[in-house]
Amino acid sequence: MLVTRSNQKIIFKSFESSYISALLGPRRVGKSTLTQAFVSLFPEKNWVMLNMDVRAERLRIEAEQLEALLIERGRKQISPESPLWIAIDEAQKCPALFEQIKVLYDRFKGTPALKFILTGSGFLSLHQLAAETLAGRIELHHLREFNLREALALKEQKNEEGRPSLLDALFRSSDIPALEEIHSQTLPDRIPLQERLREQLIWGGLPEVLQTEDTEGRIAYLGNYLQTYLEKDVRDIPTVSDLGLYQRMMEIIAQQTGSVREDKRIVDALGCSRDTLKKYRGYLEATLVYRELFPFIGSSLKRLVKSPKGYITNNGLLSYLTGIYDLNALEKTGAVGHRFENWALREIQISLDRDPRQSEIYYWRTSGNVEVDLVVQKQPRVFPFEVTYSSQKDPRKVKHLQQFLRAEKSAERGFYIYNGEWKWDAESRVLFLPSWALG
Repeated sequence: MLVTRSNQKIIFKSFESSYISALLGPRRVGKSTLTQAFVSLFPEKNWVMLNMDVRAERLRIEAEQLEALLIERGRKQISPESPLWIAIDEAQKCPALFEQIKVLYDRFKGTPALKFILTGSGFLSLHQLAAETLAGRIELHHLREFNLREALALKEQKNEEGRPSLLDALFRSSDIPALEEIHSQTLPDRIPLQERLREQLIWGGLPEVLQTEDTEGRIAYLGNYLQTYLEKDVRDIPTVSDLGLYQRMMEIIAQQTGSVREDKRIVDALGCSRDTLKKYRGYLEATLVYRELFPFIGSSLKRLVKSPKGYITNNGLLSYLTGIYDLNALEKTGAVGHRFENWALREIQISLDRDPRQSEIYYWRTSGNVEVDLVVQKQPRVFPFEVTYSSQKDPRKVKHLQQFLRAEKSAERGFYIYNGEWKWDAESRVLFLPSWALG
């Protein structure tokens, strides 16, 4: 079954717009599948499908023959009377593509002659494309792993388009009764959502992993996923000279996911220079496998921790890199809290992907170790989140939220994501959110 993606509506709207559309996401999250689903909705259109993994196509474009290739594949001259719809996969692998797209787009601007849809697993190149070569001409969207709702749809073989999202609602509304009503609508799915959450803490949300039933099959898939990433994405980067060092860096960063970055410890463990670590970690981020959260400054005058927190974004890849494939074992290591935070970060980010308003995610920590795990800034408001795997409220974490609320007047209330029950505490201004209800 083809699962309706959480932000599919906004992506398809972009695909139908007159702008160039770019869909970014890690390897194997479903970018090509979603693009093909859109193509199948409009079989009457004259489609040209290109893939920059195909050497012959890439060489044609590097020889500045994009226009000739489109005419050849489309079997007609480019004109407003006979529009071409062009979908190009792995676009970041052919930098020569971008300038040629710009020239064609500008030549036919204001006409329906050409529509470009680009997909890619490399953020760096496509983001530079948007910021430099195609500024003002392109719309960027992200596709990520399956969230809880998508995982449930896959498991139960049914889509639930139109069901309200609790996260979407709390970013838009301050009405507690309305939020509670959305929560109550989710109650019938509580048990299967809890099951999917436990699954995602170990296996992440890659569609093909979730479709594989047995543990050994999932481990094998993740091993192949890592190997393909190293051989196809990283090996193509000219300045990565040591794939073994790169993989060891991934293993160390996996152990530190959710923690404040400690470069000295990583450099000492790898035996490399700081410059090499910085360069390799930059590529890890550029290929959408890793992300960093920077400290939220806001209006606070207190001394804040300045180093970012780092996350390997896929919990399944984390399991493979750390060798932990059992939730009970993960709980015993004490690392389950970071996995849980990693999962919550993804759920929040996917919700923000559905909203065109600009937003950013930070964390907050003072020099006195007062910390709030995630801080979403969506002007003019700020939304602080504490995230804990426990089913009980931690008074210390609640106090941290209250301290943040006192320091940041743009934060109306705090949010506490945990495995307990729904509760609104008006006195502390903290809304306690059952983790499974975020789906």
